[in-house]
Order: sequence, then structure tokens, then C-alpha cells
Amino acid sequence: MSSNTKDTRNWIEQLTSKIPGYSGYVDRETRRDIDKLHREHLADRLRGLKSPLTDVVRELTNTGRLFEVGPVDAAIKKLDQLENRVRFASYGYGGFFDVVKIEQTQLDSIYSFDLALVEHVDKIEAKLSELKTQATTDGLKAACAQVTAEIDQAGRVFDDRYKAINNFAEGQPPGKPLFS
Repeated sequence: MSSNTKDTRNWIEQLTSKIPGYSGYVDRETRRDIDKLHREHLADRLRGLKSPLTDVVRELTNTGRLFEVGPVDAAIKKLDQLENRVRFASYGYGGFFDVVKIEQTQLDSIYSFDLALVEHVDKIEAKLSELKTQATTDGLKAACAQVTAEIDQAGRVFDDRYKAINNFAEGQPPGKPLFS
């Protein structure tokens, strides 16, 4: 078995353990379906992460700490924006989904982006757990800042993934590696 085959299996094994039904992008005919499955799974997880934040808002409101709701509400809005971007991303990834030869380095790069997105969602979840334990105004603000920073980082990774996939359509000859 070649090294490339082992690398591909490692990426797919890591992603499959985190995303039910994920099988990778090697099969050209199912690339759109796998991409949609992956993005819907991430968007569903992001939607689920809003619940702890709305619980914090509810608790702050019920205890009369209305002036502290702002940072939490801002985090909810950022999470909502990221969820919508991931869920409703354009299917304009022409070259990636078209029936063209994709080099292993290109696939590895996309798998890397996909895994990074999953890991950032895990980090957002961890930061939310920390946020829920904050009792002081300063602690809550700091925890919200960490959550929104992680949401922003996930957004940047999603942007990079989108740009990389779209580059398959920008005059790249079939099979030419885009990434080094």
C-alpha cells in the first residue's frame, strides 16, 4: 500500500469518526452529496451550540443582569451567521465537483480544511462550557470574547476551504495540484 493511500485513509478515518456517513471526496459522482452532508452536519452542530448561549441569556435576564446580555447576544449572532454560511454555501465549486482528475495533494488539503472545521466546532463547544461557569461580569465578558474569537477562526477556515475549492474552477488544468 502506498503512502498516499495510507494518508487518504487517515484523513477519511479521522473525519468519519467525527461526521456520520462521511466517506471522502475520492468518488467524483458523490462529491456534492458528501460536501452537503459534511456542511449540514457542521451546521446542525453549530445550531445546537446556540442553546447554551440562549440559556445564559435567559438566566441573565431572569436575574436582572440585563447589562451583561450584550456580549452573549453578540456571540449568538456570530454563531448564527457561521451556521448559515456553512449550511447555505454556494454549490459553485465547479472544478472540484466536475468530473476532473483531482490530485491527492488537493484532496488532502480539502480533508485538512474539513478536519480543521470539525476541530474548531469542538473548540467552540469547549469554550461554551467554560462560559457557562462564569459568574462575574468580567469573567463572562472574557469567556464571550474567547467564544467569538473561536467562531471567527472557524469562519476563516471555512473561507479558506471555500476559496481552495473554488480555485479548482479557475483555469486549473485537470489534475494540477493547487496546494504545495
